[in-house]
Amino acid sequence: MKRLLLPAAACAAALLSVPSTYAQSRTDSFGVSLTVEAECTVAADDLSFGTTGIIDGDIDAQANLTVTCTEGSAYAIGLDAGAGSGATVATRKLTHTTVPANTVDYSLFQNAGRSTLWGNTEGTNTVDSAAATGAPEIIPIYGRVNGGQNVPTGSYLDTVTATVWYGTDLTP
Repeated sequence: MKRLLLPAAACAAALLSVPSTYAQSRTDSFGVSLTVEAECTVAADDLSFGTTGIIDGDIDAQANLTVTCTEGSAYAIGLDAGAGSGATVATRKLTHTTVPANTVDYSLFQNAGRSTLWGNTEGTNTVDSAAATGAPEIIPIYGRVNGGQNVPTGSYLDTVTATVWYGTDLTP
């Protein structure tokens, strides 16, 4: 058995000691780079005030925006006045689906106390961050239909557009 192992070991040693067939070599280096730009994504949940009869008291509801931005990027999030005819940031309009002249007034706020309106003017009535975390950030939207509105029965809808402005040169 010793005799069989010895020739195999000698053969392996001989293969490992074979000199390279190339007599010379050259080397070079190359750079590797990546440029990361500021970027954000935004996704909004629907906001539902539910079902009611006479709107004799305030109806509050909440939804969420999810914003994911490149780490360290500044951003500002605005909400437009919505699609309702005559709507403003202070008084948005839910519009009856079959009789557009019928509307329900509502407002969107930045805070749970519903005292800071959420608008679409950067640095004035937007939700701002000086430096994103790089992870998804959940930002609540607080809505309110003010009591005292007596409107016809039916479904009322609106569409609000959320915009996120971002970049390293944005200074919220």
